[in-house]
Amino acid sequence: MTDQSDDTDLPQAADPDEQRRHAVRVVHAFYGALEAKDLDAFAELWTADAVYRVPVTPYGVPGEFAGRDAIVAGLRQFFALFGTTRFTWDAEPMADPRRVLATWTLEIELLGGGTYRNRGASIFRLENNRIAEFTEYVDTAAFLGVFAAKVGTAHRFFELLNAKDLDAWGELWHDQGVLTVPYSPQGSPSPTEGKDKIVAAYRELFAAYETFGTELTGVHPAVGSDAICVQYRVRATLAGGAVYTNDSIAVFRFQDGLISACHDYFDPRRFQDVLDALG
Repeated sequence: MTDQSDDTDLPQAADPDEQRRHAVRVVHAFYGALEAKDLDAFAELWTADAVYRVPVTPYGVPGEFAGRDAIVAGLRQFFALFGTTRFTWDAEPMADPRRVLATWTLEIELLGGGTYRNRGASIFRLENNRIAEFTEYVDTAAFLGVFAAKVGTAHRFFELLNAKDLDAWGELWHDQGVLTVPYSPQGSPSPTEGKDKIVAAYRELFAAYETFGTELTGVHPAVGSDAICVQYRVRATLAGGAVYTNDSIAVFRFQDGLISACHDYFDPRRFQDVLDALG
């Protein structure tokens, strides 16, 4: 690696070679802040309207973060999972003195157990000594293997419900899966144990819906366990024409890559309208 000085506050140089040297110093400061998990130092490196792009997008990860606040907030979620973080990188100036190419490898000890390894290439574009645009290419298979497989299952869970594809939805469940509704309304027994019984219960439930849709408002991996917490809203039309809405939160746990437990929390008073529609 070349000089890793974190002096990022030099005035914009008129000389292209000095611009390139300074741009490389900014990139070294970028990876140094990541390795130190220093969000304050990381935030200082970006322009307020910076854009972070991931052209080859792992499932469940946005392809673009717009604005410094969104970029820092996204990284903060990942830092909550990280233990010891080790980066190696090389930064090369480009013909355009505002751009730098970086190649890197990383190894992260995860607080929930296991090690995340990846490598990639990134292109930085600077304005006024700050990162204005950042484009990153990563090994998506490595990312999915550690972070997004269970998050992807949680997304798929709701996509299949929206499509009313209960056959495919059932395949997400472990054979001994358990569905628990802690605020269980009258006429809705809980828990429901076993994949077959869970799918059968949903087939009966979906008979009450003309239309069914969910909007995910938050997907949050836990630290120190395999749990995924999902905040979501339901909007459905019942067979008689009434509209059912609810705001809910579900906690998923996994075994062998399949859902072994789901705790679903929602307002039982609103759900009673669905049960009434079933007669």
